[in-house]
Amino acid sequence: MKKFLAAVLFLTVMLQIPAFAAGAPKIGVVNRAEVLKKSEPGAAALAKLKAQSETMRADLERQKKDLDKMREDLQKQGMVLSMEAKQEKDIQFKRKVRDFQDTQSAYEQKMKTAEAQALEPVWKTLTEVIQNYAKKNEYTVILEKNDLVILYVDQASDLNATITQELNATWKAKGGK
Repeated sequence: MKKFLAAVLFLTVMLQIPAFAAGAPKIGVVNRAEVLKKSEPGAAALAKLKAQSETMRADLERQKKDLDKMREDLQKQGMVLSMEAKQEKDIQFKRKVRDFQDTQSAYEQKMKTAEAQALEPVWKTLTEVIQNYAKKNEYTVILEKNDLVILYVDQASDLNATITQELNATWKAKGGK
């Protein structure tokens, strides 16, 4: 019986040796949103989107000022105008409000589309960079860091700076596309 237990114990230990030889898993963490903001291609895409957004925002502000002025005029003239004239101005005001809301919705949709188009190649390249980096440096897992899922990471596992540099180099190598 002692020989049997010794053999089982020996086999158990021998079977565990490969697991110990492989070592602990190597885990890294990347905050992709932060890398996007700090990288050259991400910053360029975000700057382009901001400029586009500012143009649309200025147009919406102008339309809003026109609506506010029209509302004030309608309130000031409300007592003086005839019922028909007042109704006509009210209809015009409501039409302008609908046009403003339609324009606002169209701009929001246009910005979502522009954001997807501008950031899609950057996200794709970033994913490739992370995967290549993980393979080259023998990482078992690289996780997305955000405050909802990962609350703490040892600085040695944080790969943001390294991945940002890799992304910049890869982006330049591809000719910025």
